[in-house]
Amino acid sequence: MPVLSPEAAGRVRKGSFTLAPDGSLTGDISETFIGDDAMSERMFIKESDSKEIHDALEDRLGKDLTNLKFKGFKFAQTDDLTKPLKLDLHVSDSNYAHTAGALLLVRPRVLGSHVRTMTDIMQGKPRTYAIELGHAAHFRDSFDIAIPAGYVVDETPDPVDLNFDFASYKSSVSVKGNLLHYEREFVIKDVEISAGEASNFRKLQSTIMNDERSTAVLKKP
Repeated sequence: MPVLSPEAAGRVRKGSFTLAPDGSLTGDISETFIGDDAMSERMFIKESDSKEIHDALEDRLGKDLTNLKFKGFKFAQTDDLTKPLKLDLHVSDSNYAHTAGALLLVRPRVLGSHVRTMTDIMQGKPRTYAIELGHAAHFRDSFDIAIPAGYVVDETPDPVDLNFDFASYKSSVSVKGNLLHYEREFVIKDVEISAGEASNFRKLQSTIMNDERSTAVLKKP
């Protein structure tokens, strides 16, 4: 069966946030879904009432924002199947950054995870069957965090660039004025890979996990 291009599905997520000196974070997120990912979200909307949608989104966001205050959401273009599905979110976290003496430790990857829970593969257990990756898709994240006045960025995580025949992952953190900018792309190129590719799958997943946990260091000059 032919595999669709990764550009036929996926999500673009953009976030603009403000970090306070006490470590609290507030911001807005916009997500745009296309292809299979838009279809899945539209089915979720159709089959759920407003409270169920709110609770599901809150649960999804809470996996990354542990002190989440979910301020609201709005979907757009839900009924026009010829257009991407759009979602706007408004959030805050009262304890996002962590202090270490005079330093603030900030995770540039504010939300969203591409880590897959496959314990047997990650433990290196022998595998006979193929590893299913879902559908081909292109996922993009772009987050800007305005750092508090009186702080500068002292350290940022190293860039990541990993490419296999079945998937690729890259991310970078940069500083633009008072903004800590995080950018990443995850491309799923194939729907499944052979059991013989398990070691490369482990490397990909370990790389993603380490990147998602990495922190930047802010200090007072």
